[in-house]
Amino acid sequence: MSELIIRYARLSDMNDISSISRTTWEGDDYLESLAPSWIEDGGFYIGLLDKRGIGTFRITMMPDRVLWLEGLRVHMDFRGKGYGRLLADAALEIAKGKIKSGEADCAEFSTYFLNSESIIISESQGFRRVNSFMLMTKENPEHSACVKKIDASWKDFAICPGHIPCGWKFPRTCSEGMEWVKARAEIYTNGDASFMMKTHSCDFTPLGGSSDHPGCFLEGAETVACMYGKSAIQIIVHETFDSIIEEAYNRNYTTWDPVDGPNILVFRYGKVGNSIGTGSA
Repeated sequence: MSELIIRYARLSDMNDISSISRTTWEGDDYLESLAPSWIEDGGFYIGLLDKRGIGTFRITMMPDRVLWLEGLRVHMDFRGKGYGRLLADAALEIAKGKIKSGEADCAEFSTYFLNSESIIISESQGFRRVNSFMLMTKENPEHSACVKKIDASWKDFAICPGHIPCGWKFPRTCSEGMEWVKARAEIYTNGDASFMMKTHSCDFTPLGGSSDHPGCFLEGAETVACMYGKSAIQIIVHETFDSIIEEAYNRNYTTWDPVDGPNILVFRYGKVGNSIGTGSA
């Protein structure tokens, strides 16, 4: 095996990064679109094999002294050869260095439940599952509610067990996490339910009142999706919010793949603190 060289990604690497992204999740991957901003913001790494970029990962700081790991990818031509493990080990070593220096307390990431290779590698490294969510989708959402945009308060976010879903990132449920989310989302109410939409996305998260009034949440979220011309909607719901999940199924929401439980899993390396959710310690 040739030596894998890992360095910060550059704009000149975009051809290789695009090739990696287009061979991931059957081409339905976000890496290519986000890579330029990730390169500019920093914390985005590329693995080079004989000067060719064959894999990536990103490490950034999240609220509550959490390092967030994402964008771990290996080009299709190089999978099954140990390079994914090398990239994951490199990401963990960088994270451990930051934890040891006092910059952070732990590292976390989220992944799809069928990403078995990533889960196996991370668990062997010492990551442990600390939270679980259900992602559900619906085509052709309906405009059926009168929604109002609000400046949310802590009571809107306090119902989120352990983490606040904001797309595929999950900041901790704390005041800092709330402010982080508010800078990246729009918050609405419909009836007795509040909810949020991640900016420039079709991803919605239930907030205060939604568990008791799941119909208000779903009607409101679909209405906002229609207002923005979305042809589909995604909701990310904590696994314990049975009332919302049941109502979503009644309204013809589906999951990407058949599943009996949660399909988005959050893992942590380091301090487990007071995390809430399946597998929390």
